[in-house]
Amino acid sequence: MKIISQQILDDVHAQAKASPRLRMNYNLHETMDESVHKLVNSLQPGTVMPIHRHLHPPKKETFVMLSGALRLEIYNDDGSVRESHILSRESGNLVAEILPDEWHSFTVLEPDTAILEIKPGPYLPFQDIDLLKI
Repeated sequence: MKIISQQILDDVHAQAKASPRLRMNYNLHETMDESVHKLVNSLQPGTVMPIHRHLHPPKKETFVMLSGALRLEIYNDDGSVRESHILSRESGNLVAEILPDEWHSFTVLEPDTAILEIKPGPYLPFQDIDLLKI
């Protein structure tokens, strides 16, 4: 059994703050080849998340808010924003499921924002075709 304690979150937040990318994950899955990836992402304001999708191969992605706040945006093919949602306890938006063909990104609004991310494995690096160039 695995339990994500506040101490683990605090440690991952400290690692994220020290990381040049301003984010860090704590994997619940044992290997990158597992069929389901479950990870806690610590996100700090200023982290850069390129507009991307998970279409090659198609994978749904689910975010569950644990702490903090972020603005999740869904984009049209031309890079214009189609949808924008604040995810946080205060907004009441706690879970988002993103479809494989949805271009998306997010902006972190509060320090020590944490999400549980769930998506199919195995891990495959982004293909250039799945990064939106505007």
